[in-house]
Amino acid sequence: MGYENLLAEPTGEGLFVIKSIPYFIYNISIDDVVRAYEDETDEVLCFSETVRHSAHKTIRVRVTDYTVEDDRGEALLDKLESFGCTIETLPPRLIAVDLPDEDTEKPVVKFLTNNSIRWEWADPS
Repeated sequence: MGYENLLAEPTGEGLFVIKSIPYFIYNISIDDVVRAYEDETDEVLCFSETVRHSAHKTIRVRVTDYTVEDDRGEALLDKLESFGCTIETLPPRLIAVDLPDEDTEKPVVKFLTNNSIRWEWADPS
């Protein structure tokens, strides 16, 4: 079983607001409210369920012909940010992209698809 560390703000009663973009976890996005419990063995908080989804959605982009750190990768990151996205990179090839609203979603998906850049929904809800 794998794990991923996410930034989250506690709101009380075991609830947390997600504050970072997940690279690997599906069905969670920034500003979602989740429930977590403390794993006493590892002394960490563990995801239990999503209580409320925010307007944010997450996609993952995987570049194949270049890395996120070279000129083409930097240009792609700049382009995604120009749409109003927040991005986090996991070099050499993975980009987690936060789509803050529907107005951002459509042009980003169209851009990636039209340019044959590999991507997937991480939170299509």
